[in-house]
Amino acid sequence: MKFCPNCGKPLKPSAKFCPKCGYRLHTSATPTPNTSQPSPVPTMSVPSTPSATNQFVTSSKAAAATMKLVFSQVFQKHSQAEAEEIFIAGTQRTTPALSAVKSDWGRPWLFARVFALFAISFCGLLFVAVSDNNALMIPGVILTGAFAVPLSALVFFFEMNAYKNISFYETLKVFVLGSVLSLLVTMFLYQFVSFSAQEQYYGTFTWGDTISIGIAEELGKVLIVAYFVKKSNYSYILNGMLIGAAIGAGFAAFETAGYIYNAGDELLDVALLRAITATGSHVVWTAITGAALVAVKRNAPLDGKTFFQGKFLGYFAAAIALHAVWDKATVILDSQLLTIITVTIVGWALLYNLMGEGLAEIQARKQGMQITSGGKA
Repeated sequence: MKFCPNCGKPLKPSAKFCPKCGYRLHTSATPTPNTSQPSPVPTMSVPSTPSATNQFVTSSKAAAATMKLVFSQVFQKHSQAEAEEIFIAGTQRTTPALSAVKSDWGRPWLFARVFALFAISFCGLLFVAVSDNNALMIPGVILTGAFAVPLSALVFFFEMNAYKNISFYETLKVFVLGSVLSLLVTMFLYQFVSFSAQEQYYGTFTWGDTISIGIAEELGKVLIVAYFVKKSNYSYILNGMLIGAAIGAGFAAFETAGYIYNAGDELLDVALLRAITATGSHVVWTAITGAALVAVKRNAPLDGKTFFQGKFLGYFAAAIALHAVWDKATVILDSQLLTIITVTIVGWALLYNLMGEGLAEIQARKQGMQITSGGKA
């Protein structure tokens, strides 16, 4: 029996594709030698390795099919009891044993309900503020506008944590405390950042400015991720992704609240823009680095050497690059919006790979557990 390296589904030995996620398996067939009559003339065989374009198309179709499956429950009817069952996960009584953890892709839906609640609250507060010229509603508009998408995204990652071993209380604690700590660390790191004369005189960033910002903010967040990972000794990739998403979501929410507060008459425009773009910024970048950190840590203690593992450095550099491009607002095909969409897609593509690796890890851990228990017997 072999398993799909992308989603962990058990496969037949002769399988060339995963029937669940469409992943193309690299198989090497050993031909049976024919000793009856040797061929006098050697023949050249054409390699059957698919082109890079075909591999990209196949993997893209598989990813699209997987994402369609992941979001298949969003518009389905669910009861309040189902929602409450999701929120009580992660306690001592509700955390499942590893043998009971499912290694297939999750079907999150509660995050959409949370977003709907925030959206309704935001619209109600905004209506009262505008129609009655009631300034007392403005703080509520700022809070609901700033927290709507980050908190909804956090619930999404909470639902995607297949291990169900982190409670929602712990998640909220990391969301609030972790984000504040990451903001403080980032402000400290900014003391070592020197901005260009172009930024000081004209208010526009150079590439050096945006890369420096990316390093300071992503480093500030991942250091706090590392603190919580080390504190609770998380060793699962999906756990690191959730902790990273929690800190990134809090960072984004508090930062957005500040932007909305300073927007003045453009409060609504800034709130809507920040809400739309929040799906591809801090939450995604910190979820990537959190997952990558635990992916290289595994069961080993987290120490300084963990940060210098090649795999983590690669994902960390990718997060910095995405952050830098986002802040630079580089125009692709004369469209700033297209730049943001591109950065968002690339970020979620990296997360998709890490999620697949995290799900495959479940099956590998189960196999290791079976081998260990069998050896003891």
